[in-house]
Amino acid sequence: MFENLLEMQERGVRDRARGRSLDDNPMSKPDVLPIADFQEWYSMFDAWRFGWSIEDAMAGHGNAPREGGASSRTYTRTV
Repeated sequence: MFENLLEMQERGVRDRARGRSLDDNPMSKPDVLPIADFQEWYSMFDAWRFGWSIEDAMAGHGNAPREGGASSRTYTRTV
């Protein structure tokens, strides 16, 4: 299972780099993957979100102004 969690984190990183939002977490769609074990499902959900958040922070989005101001930081990532 540990390898699956790392793969899901990497997928979260890639998805954020491609411009996807937190709402695009593949584990948030229960119709796609039946939830038989809640703990396993939540671990995968959280792993994707963690990877997404790491990429978001590295891209500088976490430091974006909250009141509509312009950010002085720029970031370009190629995938």
